Amino acid sequence: MIRLFKTSAAVLAIALVAVLFAAGCGGGDTTSTPATPATTAGASGAAGATNAAASSTQTPESLIGQVITPTDRSPKEFQTAISNRRPVVVTFYMTGPADDSQVRTAVTALESRYKGQVDFFDYQYTDGSRYGDLTRLLKVNTTPAVIVINKQGKVQEAWSGYVDQKSIEQGIVEAIGS
Repeated sequence: MIRLFKTSAAVLAIALVAVLFAAGCGGGDTTSTPATPATTAGASGAAGATNAAASSTQTPESLIGQVITPTDRSPKEFQTAISNRRPVVVTFYMTGPADDSQVRTAVTALESRYKGQVDFFDYQYTDGSRYGDLTRLLKVNTTPAVIVINKQGKVQEAWSGYVDQKSIEQGIVEAIGS
């Protein structure tokens, strides 16, 4: 009887793990995105429009080393910073999640430290009217997201999800020195 109970418990545990794995539990899924930014932005090219069809290569990290070319739909301040060859830090966040709050706090601390050397842009992910086509240009489909662009307009460093202040600062220092 005890052996039957242990065998049944083991089978149930394996089945539960298989169900959770198949359901994609465990976080880190960057292929889905809230529909709000695409709707708010009103653009079919927004990152939210690709939703579940986005592949794992559609992340800010995939842009490292590539030049970002703003469009007329990009925020004017962002266009100006890139055309003036200034390093840029762009942060996307949602209100509420702890990771988003911690990343925003880290970026805010760095903004006060690097004021005058780097332009910082902070966007709430659900407010597409403020950031225009930046989610599409920067391949942002999850929050928090931080993208550091150097003086040449190339993505120096990028992160989707939590990133610590020291890593962000290293990216900023490299962008300033480029």
